[in-house]
Amino acid sequence: MKKLYVIIPVVLMVAFICIFIYEKKAMDEARARDEAAAAEKQRAEEAHLAELREKSRLEAVAAAQKRDEEQAAKDKAKIDAFNTAVKLLTDARDNYIADQNKYKAQIADLQGQLDKIRADKESLSRQSIDMNQTIVAGLIERQKAETDVQRLAMMVARQASDSPLTRPTVPAAPAAPPASQ
Repeated sequence: MKKLYVIIPVVLMVAFICIFIYEKKAMDEARARDEAAAAEKQRAEEAHLAELREKSRLEAVAAAQKRDEEQAAKDKAKIDAFNTAVKLLTDARDNYIADQNKYKAQIADLQGQLDKIRADKESLSRQSIDMNQTIVAGLIERQKAETDVQRLAMMVARQASDSPLTRPTVPAAPAAPPASQ
């Protein structure tokens, strides 16, 4: 029996070692499977993360491109509005300059007409003054002539009244009337 004390523990120990080795193998295989599964899962997660990152990057690029297109459209609209405003202002300026030049030409034409009218007025005033002077001189000459005629008439009348020829002669006594037969 004493041998049994040694044999049983040795057999149990061998059985334990066999079971231990078998179970360790099974555990190593399970661990290897778990590690492989974990590694596969890790790779799948990394691939999924890489895919998500790529998808996110593509979405970000698309969103950035869309923002850039929208910003470009807004900028183009602003530039078009600015160019339209500049064109309107340029057209208004050109119209203003054309009107200004037209008005300057009208002013010059009207100024020329005004100068001509003033010259005509001055000429007519001078002619009027000359005519008035001529008329006044004619009236003065006429008045002088009338005065001379009146003076001459008065002189002639005085001379005629003073003249002995114009005095009535006293008639001699009337001769006796012839006798009647």
